[in-house]
Amino acid sequence: MKIVVIGGTGLIGSKLVAKLSTLGHEAVAAAPNTGVNTLTGVGLAEVLKGAQVVVDVSNSPSFEDAAVMEFFQTSTRNLLTYEAAAGVGHHVALSVVGSERIPQSGYMRAKVAQEKLIKEGPIPYTIVHATQFFEFTKRIADEATRDNKVYLPPVLFQPMAADDVASAVCKVAVSSPLNGTIEIAGPEAFRFDELIRQRLAALNDPREVVADPHALYFNAELSERSIVPGDTAQLGETRFKDWLSLSTNQAPAVTAQPATTAPINPPVLKENEFRASEVPAGSALLVGEAAVFNVAGSFCATNDKCTHKQGPLSKGKFDGSTVTCPWHGSQFNVCTGEVLRGPATDPVKTYRVIVDGDIGRVETDAATAANV
Repeated sequence: MKIVVIGGTGLIGSKLVAKLSTLGHEAVAAAPNTGVNTLTGVGLAEVLKGAQVVVDVSNSPSFEDAAVMEFFQTSTRNLLTYEAAAGVGHHVALSVVGSERIPQSGYMRAKVAQEKLIKEGPIPYTIVHATQFFEFTKRIADEATRDNKVYLPPVLFQPMAADDVASAVCKVAVSSPLNGTIEIAGPEAFRFDELIRQRLAALNDPREVVADPHALYFNAELSERSIVPGDTAQLGETRFKDWLSLSTNQAPAVTAQPATTAPINPPVLKENEFRASEVPAGSALLVGEAAVFNVAGSFCATNDKCTHKQGPLSKGKFDGSTVTCPWHGSQFNVCTGEVLRGPATDPVKTYRVIVDGDIGRVETDAATAANV
């Protein structure tokens, strides 16, 4: 069975493609860095030919209210239209537990709008509501930090391992459409602030975690059960303490330079390879001659040199899918290479990125030649 995974090069998507392939299915990763753009529709007709199932695990490159609404509505409309033309029989979408309970959040409103389009659309569907992922707990702490203190609401929090998310979505993808919604979550609930405190302690991070009932999450105040599932949720197998132990043991040694901007070249990696876990969403990494960018969970890569005066793009300001050269301010779309602002006039070269588990590979010209 041909199953197209939208956002298939990101954290969940890459794991899902691997699991589906292991089961013998033709799993195809579709993302901007593979030539498929759900916002513009580019590449959709081609990639959906012969597909029986489409799984959408993509995410918006910007969390700004208007931009995230535009992304989920436009992308979903395009997907449903092209799926209908291709005869796709099952649309699976990954969404968020509690999205309907947090209307103050622009992101959650956009997810609700996405789900409404799917429910009213022409394709049989299953929507999977997942809790937050263990892998994003460090990022949550970073975004909640003010004056070196982490402010979080002491509400219930039941995150899960990304691998368990991919396993649950995999099971849904190869099953018949439910025309309904299921919930998935971790096997145990915590207080939000306490779990993040455990994560930082495991990283030897000295920041103090402050329990603040008015602290915002996705720009909204939470009630006790805003982001935990109901009693019928399907629970993952991985416990936080086990994931924490494994991730801490595998964590790279801390160096004087930030891992997100320093070249990596450990013996186990080739020059054009990197560890996806070392490039969290919204960050960049220099890999050989390429700058690798994590755009909301999907990886894009460009030549590291700005086409104006060769400034290092991996060290530039990165926001959404836009990178700003640190030397003279030229801006580029990191997925298409398009010039968004001068003084550069020529687009920057882009490269395909393939992620297999935690290992990413940038297919630059030099890397291709080396493998011939």
